[in-house]
Amino acid sequence: MPRFNYQAMTRTGGIVNGTLEAESTVELVSKLKVSGYYPMSVSEEGAKEKRRLSVLKRSRRVRSSEVEFFSYQLATLLNSGVQLIRALSVASEQITNVTLRNAIDQIRYDVEHGSALYDALGQHRRIFSDLYVNIVRAGETGGVLGLVLARLADFSEKQRKLKSAVVAALFYPAILIFVGSAIGAVLTLFVIPRLSTMFAELGTALPWPTQVLMAITGFIRGYWWAMFLVIVGAIISLRQYARTDSGKQNVDRLKLKLPLAGGIFRTAALSRFARTLGTLLENGVPILQSLAIVRETIGNIVYRNVVESSEKEVERGESLAASLQRSGEFPALVTHMLAIGEESGSPQDMLAKLSEYYDTEMDKQLERISGLIGPIIILIMALAVGFLVAAAVLPIFEASSMIKI
Repeated sequence: MPRFNYQAMTRTGGIVNGTLEAESTVELVSKLKVSGYYPMSVSEEGAKEKRRLSVLKRSRRVRSSEVEFFSYQLATLLNSGVQLIRALSVASEQITNVTLRNAIDQIRYDVEHGSALYDALGQHRRIFSDLYVNIVRAGETGGVLGLVLARLADFSEKQRKLKSAVVAALFYPAILIFVGSAIGAVLTLFVIPRLSTMFAELGTALPWPTQVLMAITGFIRGYWWAMFLVIVGAIISLRQYARTDSGKQNVDRLKLKLPLAGGIFRTAALSRFARTLGTLLENGVPILQSLAIVRETIGNIVYRNVVESSEKEVERGESLAASLQRSGEFPALVTHMLAIGEESGSPQDMLAKLSEYYDTEMDKQLERISGLIGPIIILIMALAVGFLVAAAVLPIFEASSMIKI
């Protein structure tokens, strides 16, 4: 009789791991449920050797748009009543990226053999981010997997549209940067040095914009290697620091304080918090288990730590709204509406309204930012080009006036 390794949740929310004999995964799941366990993942011993997929096909990087398309497909199939395993098979047939198709086939195999979808997705972290996996976990736990996948695809589409809008807004400024850099290089390397020699022979100082430009370019030519080493060292150090716990927290806190993008990061985190928690509570998931899932889907360590602290306080009998309010990180709108929901006995209704509000607010913020980026970059480039023109033209005018004299 085959032996299976399993991970299951007890009625009190604890996690247990073990091994059990059963004729099939269906029989194993039945045995676990009779024992009061909720199976989270099941795998047959020695199954890794049995389920090796071909890796001879050439693989390539999976784009976010391809994951978005897969999410839309899977959400549509599940919301139409198609079973998960069949939905994964159909979705795999529509994928052209070999790497993603192989990953989906592997995920389908794992799910078919008793694994939870989020656990199977978690085996492919290069394709599906931690946030993606945790949000799927929330949908799977709450019984609204199709709805959650559709929202994931919508969120990914918004990110892609914002990126496209930013690229489009930066296209004209990028041309200006290229042309301005080319002109500046020609002036600095050929024109201004000759004018400098002429002014030195005449005993007259160059205009200050020209002096500043020559000082900058001279420094770059003399110490470019040191600048390169400093930049590379700084990038490596920052990346290493960002992997530490304190670094992650400081980076996420910095994201919330950025002039233009900070509002989007904050709004996105609040929207995920409200929608995920409301969905879980609406589908009967206990508050403590819901908060444990929400803290992994919120997407920002600052808010994650607040939710984790609130989870402990709620376990001691505190109000969730009061706990979030004391943190100072959640706006008054969230805490007040959540308090009203707790008093009325239906916090999920207020959380649903909050999520709708923040979704609308995020759309408005994205439109404002995409409209502001272009003019801001053009203004900066206008000032830079103006400085280059002044540095090049002023000495020419002064040289012409001295020659006339």
